[in-house]
Amino acid sequence: MIEAVVFDLGGTLIEYAGEWTAWPDLETPGFAAAYGYLQAQGTVLPSFDTFREAGFGLLPLRWRGATRGERNLRLAELLGEVTAACGVAVPLAQLFQASKQYEQAISGQAHLMPHARETLALLKWQGYKLGLLSNTMFTGEGHIADLRRYGLLEFFDALLFSADVDKWKPNPEPFWHVLADLGVEAAETAVYVGDDPASDVVGGRSAGMLTVFCVGNGRFPQPDHVIPHAKIDDLAVLPSLLERLNNSK
Repeated sequence: MIEAVVFDLGGTLIEYAGEWTAWPDLETPGFAAAYGYLQAQGTVLPSFDTFREAGFGLLPLRWRGATRGERNLRLAELLGEVTAACGVAVPLAQLFQASKQYEQAISGQAHLMPHARETLALLKWQGYKLGLLSNTMFTGEGHIADLRRYGLLEFFDALLFSADVDKWKPNPEPFWHVLADLGVEAAETAVYVGDDPASDVVGGRSAGMLTVFCVGNGRFPQPDHVIPHAKIDDLAVLPSLLERLNNSK
């Protein structure tokens, strides 16, 4: 029997992309906010376009490195690399504050995914243990504020944000970490729900969990070789899907 459901965050429960359709373009407001803050502190920077392009050049490389277990990715450190690429040395305290401005700008363009709160409330009422596992360079503190603002925080029994602990999907370790925090001993009794097949389906399967690909905004296509246990277009159908999965066991 399924005893726990673990969710991805961005694109599954909360959409952070704003008006942008692709990554890393959707990070533009964050880079703009960090740039504005650093300029206000007297930091002499090149044009914003140059600053942003340095960020766009580094971010995919650092993200891939984190998911491969090569090194952690935290936003303040990334901004330090971006400013260094622009020939500027910035104190760590300022980079940390710039990262806060970046996080707030991205959160400011976010919105709740359809039926997210109602689905979590129903699953909680039905007795499932609920967890959240997010690949993110943001601080957990920032995302917890998002969850609180949208009325989602109260439903979760365990939370894990990759940059806080240097554990990244699709590696199995972050999934096992959340399951341990939930008190789930058998991974096959837990379901992972996410919108990125390469991270969420591959990762959940590697950890021994059941996986549900939630198409959501459709940003991530499903490769032919990545097969989830189930696929949904709307979170509202998840409770009935879990019931069917339970009945099939």
